[in-house]
Amino acid sequence: MNLTKLWTIELKNGIYGGLKPIIDPFDEGKFYIADGWGSAYPSMKLRQLSFENGKELKTVLIKNSVRCLYFTPDQHYIFAVSDNKIFQIDRTDFAVKKKFEKGIQKYNDYIASNDKDTLLLMNFVSDFLFVYNYKTEKGIKKKLKSCRGIIKDGQNNFLIFSSRTGTVLRYDLATNKLTEALKLDIYCSAYKGNSGKFYFHCGKIVDATSNTHEEIVGINKVLIVSPLDKTLRVEISFEFDFSRILISENEDVMYLLNKNRIWVYSFKEKQIIDHLKLNEEAIIAQLFDKKNILLSYDWDNKKMLTCWRI
Repeated sequence: MNLTKLWTIELKNGIYGGLKPIIDPFDEGKFYIADGWGSAYPSMKLRQLSFENGKELKTVLIKNSVRCLYFTPDQHYIFAVSDNKIFQIDRTDFAVKKKFEKGIQKYNDYIASNDKDTLLLMNFVSDFLFVYNYKTEKGIKKKLKSCRGIIKDGQNNFLIFSSRTGTVLRYDLATNKLTEALKLDIYCSAYKGNSGKFYFHCGKIVDATSNTHEEIVGINKVLIVSPLDKTLRVEISFEFDFSRILISENEDVMYLLNKNRIWVYSFKEKQIIDHLKLNEEAIIAQLFDKKNILLSYDWDNKKMLTCWRI
């Protein structure tokens, strides 16, 4: 794996601790970042940048961290979720159409929608799913434990990855009922491929101390579950540590990321086929498999963002 530096820019605020860079699903020449830890609240924005040269194209003032984004399928709007507000933003001109504040559950890290009138939101360690009707501006809570993702799975059904309980739950929006779709061990992240396969980065619980909260951390195992027979499971173990996984769009390889390093695992060859290491000061912010693009920032200067061609 060879790297070619395309550009380096200095951001107005650093992205460390904020939203991971997200590609525009309707325009692959653009991506979004948000200002992270250490930024002054009055200056914190959601920013749209160009992949071509890193130029800042549009911004919207949030005055807080952006925790997650949702793009409506009609391409008109972006829902940006901050610590305690939801912004409905016009995707074309970045104007705020509406700001929702009353009765919003705080600190939501994951978002999904029925694309009609309702958002589903949850914090990664929360005990409650928050179901918010943004037309009536009313929400309800559904009790469950922990979340590492929410995806739509039919007209009114959603899959909720409940990592702490080691389950994948199916939520029926019409009936407000939960059923168990899949049971496994504790995991720290999950991904559903285009093929329907489930990929889980297995995890373990680290107990709370006087200075820290209880948390789930990844271990060096990945579990793959067949979409046709949920009892068909493949576990892959590695001899090195990694903090997160990414699956390629065609599901031929898996990327294992840890700070400034990437390992590439081939499902066909059943082995690591490539390895990349950036300089010691670099932190990988995001990898975009389809574009063969990697974004990194500098640990000592978190405003410095670099784009690499893989």
